[in-house]
Amino acid sequence: MPTLIESAAPSTVHDAVLLDLDGVVYRGAQPVEHAAEAIGALSDSGATPVYVTNNANRPPSVVADQLDSLGIPTDPAHVMTASLAGAAMLATMIEPGSRVLAVGGAGLIEALEGHGFQVVDSATDEPVAVIQGFAPTIGWPQLTEAAYAINAGATYVATNLDATLPTERGMAVGNGSLIAAVRNATGVDPVSSGKPQPGIFHQAAALVGSQRPIAVGDRLDTDLAGAVAAGYVGMHVLTGVSRVPHLLRAAPAERPNLLALDLRGLHQEHPAVSESGGRWRCRSAIVERGSDELILRRGEQTMAAHSVDHLTMDELRALCEAAWTLSDDGESAGDLPTADLPVHA
Repeated sequence: MPTLIESAAPSTVHDAVLLDLDGVVYRGAQPVEHAAEAIGALSDSGATPVYVTNNANRPPSVVADQLDSLGIPTDPAHVMTASLAGAAMLATMIEPGSRVLAVGGAGLIEALEGHGFQVVDSATDEPVAVIQGFAPTIGWPQLTEAAYAINAGATYVATNLDATLPTERGMAVGNGSLIAAVRNATGVDPVSSGKPQPGIFHQAAALVGSQRPIAVGDRLDTDLAGAVAAGYVGMHVLTGVSRVPHLLRAAPAERPNLLALDLRGLHQEHPAVSESGGRWRCRSAIVERGSDELILRRGEQTMAAHSVDHLTMDELRALCEAAWTLSDDGESAGDLPTADLPVHA
């Protein structure tokens, strides 16, 4: 079902903001425009930022140091990583003090040791579990030790299943792609602790005792799917991976409740989208159902949705609701944009 909601500025409604990092707060070493100012303004409304990342390689202190360098003062205690979530998951599955084979970096080892596990790096140590997270140093030796241990009966956990990893040069091989090698060698599918699993969001909210969190992200298949799974309001920003074509075709389990250009949307009102007789309206933006396609109306001018070369945020909201409604009813919305479009306020 369509999911966009009307809301006052989220910073005044929610007591914590669960923020994805890459594509939302920064891109590689560079800050996303307006992110630092928007996050800094949260304290004025009483909402606490918490950072939720599928990056399993870096400890919270390293994440916090990077944010500090970007002008976003951060307490490491407000950083939830997929490694922390994975170690917490393992703590519910195996005995305290168990041997765990860690395939990953410093962040994963620190999280495991924090839960009292004995961290090993060889299947000959007879680990009862294997947990795999990304690190750029992982290669055949580490993956093979994991396969030996899993084939011997060790429980298999993944910090996340992201096939790709965004870098400044483009999309690189992610943890999910490395896991595919171990899966092919063992026939065993790991359980995952990272996004879009709800547990990492619940743990992030618990870090600050939040009762009314909002999750913010740029990827529908991880950030927003996780918000839906966790039962939290989700806000999608257009500064990262999932763009207009992805939004218009989003499955119900990945749909956001709020849309924003960037993190300034935390401090802005979000208007309602209404529907009547095949017409969707968001303030002055109007989308109509034509005979075989969706039509965007701008004053006296009308144009097919697939032919527009730009959108306002309100037009995007109305177009999403129209496309989602028709999809859920088993009807065609006709041709929709397949290339990314500029969106402005």
